[in-house]
Amino acid sequence: MTETFSRPSALQKTVNITLSKPVQVTLYMLLSSLVIWTFFFSTYPAVHDATHSTRHHTLGVACH
Repeated sequence: MTETFSRPSALQKTVNITLSKPVQVTLYMLLSSLVIWTFFFSTYPAVHDATHSTRHHTLGVACH
């Protein structure tokens, strides 16, 4: 009986790399940091007003 082994395609290799835990954790950290940075340093009035007190109490950021 002869067994044949197929080589993984480029797509399968990409999926395996993309879905690995270190890549997922890195992407999650980057996205979380971007969202937090956007909220804390936004000058858009609706976002600024909603995060005003948190912004001053946690970071000491002067906004005006």
